[in-house]
Amino acid sequence: MLLGRVLDETYEPIVRKNLTLVTVARLTTNSAFRYVIPFLSVLARGLEVSISQIGVVLTISTLTGLLGSPIGRFIDRGSHRILIVYSLVGIAAGAAIAAFAPGVWLFGVGLVLLGVAKLVFDMALTGWVSEYVPPHGRGRVFGLIEMSWAAGLFLGVTLLGIITAIWSWRWAYATAAVSLVVVAVVAYLRLPPDRRRFSARDTAAISAPRERPSRRAWHFVIAMGFMLISIQMLIAVLGPWLQDDHGFGSGGLAVVTFGLGIFELVSSFAAIRLTDVWGGWRSVMRGGLLLIPASLLFVVAHQHLWLGLVAFALVTLGFEYCIISSFSVATTLVSGAPAAGLGLMFTFNTAGMAAGTLLGTWLYDQHGPGVAVSPVIGTSTVAVVMLALGLSSQRRPEATDAPTART
Repeated sequence: MLLGRVLDETYEPIVRKNLTLVTVARLTTNSAFRYVIPFLSVLARGLEVSISQIGVVLTISTLTGLLGSPIGRFIDRGSHRILIVYSLVGIAAGAAIAAFAPGVWLFGVGLVLLGVAKLVFDMALTGWVSEYVPPHGRGRVFGLIEMSWAAGLFLGVTLLGIITAIWSWRWAYATAAVSLVVVAVVAYLRLPPDRRRFSARDTAAISAPRERPSRRAWHFVIAMGFMLISIQMLIAVLGPWLQDDHGFGSGGLAVVTFGLGIFELVSSFAAIRLTDVWGGWRSVMRGGLLLIPASLLFVVAHQHLWLGLVAFALVTLGFEYCIISSFSVATTLVSGAPAAGLGLMFTFNTAGMAAGTLLGTWLYDQHGPGVAVSPVIGTSTVAVVMLALGLSSQRRPEATDAPTART
């Protein structure tokens, strides 16, 4: 009930009672999922491969997100509780395979399994929230849950980084696997059986053939794809830049990770407060705007450690707010089927992440951090323009943009 106390009595008791549990579960999954990027150089050295080679493996694992649309349709028909538990076990299995992998390709198999299971978990959890929370109140709930994204970085990944510095990255993945199994058991015992609240109309909408997405929907998901290209290119450069240009080791990376996690937490609090007030579209666009000056600052000042870190702090603030706000919009893209709408966004996000990882690691290996981040100025601008076009074509306020939402 700790986080549930933030919600007033208009929210379902089942949501207030279990909000802390599902947030902790997501924190654990985020820690395992996010560990790879800050410690890319450590993993590459441990597996005796180059940054670009492990970038290819990471890209392949990222492409599992292209399954977002079919998985989303399946999740809308399934039991959210059971899918949450099974996906936690699947993430644990992927982390365990990565921990004991003798070479880069089996390590990649572990990342693929982890990625698929994480996709199922995220959409099942989003479906669970959407089942009990109306669209105009989802911004606050998603903001509270998404504090786990920040906590996964500055608590979870920092802890895994300390384990890496003391022992090795294999111990870090093994620790994550054990933690995930424990959380899966608790979720199985604590989460109540599903009590679907869909109306007959909504249920029919789930089973009916999908309508073609509107022009505004395409604007939104394409914009999010470009946004993910931007952020993935940036975070793919972060670890190698700190290690190669400024001599950071595993301990130093853990400290930077902790610091950036604090900025993510600030954005989470901002989303809790502002997303339902400003509306999903405007919130996503305003968060994305920060990426443009931040990437420009890094390109011109990456030789200076503190200016580069300021740039990444701005990136973190903007993107975290952007991505949290995007969930409340995505759950309304397909009427009566929130996971299907989220799956459509995840598909474009995945394409962006794969392209950003591949391009970012290759450009870094070939030309260094400044050139590797330069394209982000353009991709971020395209994303913001697409969002502005979609917002300008709005005929009437959507549920996610309701001005009377909770504040």
